[in-house]
Amino acid sequence: MSKKRIIGILIAVLLDILTLVLGSIGAFISLFSGHFLAAGIMFFAILVLLIVIPLVAVLVTKDRPIKITDKQMTYHTVSGSEEKYLGLNEVRRIASRYQYGFFLGKTAKAIVNQTNMVTVKLEDARKAVDNRFERGSITWDRYMGVVDSAADTAVGNLDMMARRISVLDEKEYASLANPIKNLGRNADSSGRLEFYRDNKSSIEKGLSENQEMFNKLDKLALELQYSADNQAKTDAVVQDIEDITSQVKYYN
Repeated sequence: MSKKRIIGILIAVLLDILTLVLGSIGAFISLFSGHFLAAGIMFFAILVLLIVIPLVAVLVTKDRPIKITDKQMTYHTVSGSEEKYLGLNEVRRIASRYQYGFFLGKTAKAIVNQTNMVTVKLEDARKAVDNRFERGSITWDRYMGVVDSAADTAVGNLDMMARRISVLDEKEYASLANPIKNLGRNADSSGRLEFYRDNKSSIEKGLSENQEMFNKLDKLALELQYSADNQAKTDAVVQDIEDITSQVKYYN
C-alpha cells in the first residue's frame, strides 16, 4: 500500500467521523424540534456520505501503472559508451510506492536508502583520490577510473531494481503467496508466483552487490587517507572493486 493511499484512508476516516458527529447533532436537533422530515433527510445524507467518502478516497489514491519514459532517464558512461539509466530521483520515486507493503516494503526501503547513499559514497571516494594523487597523473586516472566504474555499476544496478519492482504489485503478490487461497493453484498462478520471487531475488542480489561495493569504496577512502606509505593495501582494495564491477556486468 502506497503512502498516498494510507494518507487518503486516514483522511477518509477523519471525514467520516466528522460527518457522523456533526450530522448526528444536526439530525437530533431537527428531530427534537419536530422537524421529522429534515431529520430523516439528514440521517439519509449521513449514511450516503459515510459510504461515498471512503469510495472517493480509494479511487483518488488508486495506484496507477508506472510508465518509464526517456524524460526520466539520464546518460551514464559505461565502458566508453553512453547508456541510458533512470535518474536517482526516479528510482527513488518508483521504489517509494512499495515501501509500505508487507512483501515488497523492506526491499523497496533498501532501494530508497541506496539512492540516498550512492552519491555520498562516490563523492567521498573521489575526494580521497583527489587529495592523495595529483589530478591528471597516471595513478589518479587509474583510481578515479575505478571509482567511476563503480558509479556506473551502482547506478546500473539501481536502474535494474527500479525496473523490476515497477512490474510487481503488492496485492497480487500477497494473493499469490497466500497458501489458503492457492491450495488448488494451477500452473499459471504457480508460474506467476515464481516470476515475483525471481524478480525480488534479482533485486536483493543487486542490493547486496551495491552494498558490498559501498563498503569497498569506504575502505578505499580510508586507505588513501591513512595508509599513505602502503600502496599494496590501496591496490588490493582497487582490485576488489574491479572484481565486483566486472562480476556485476557479466551476470547482469
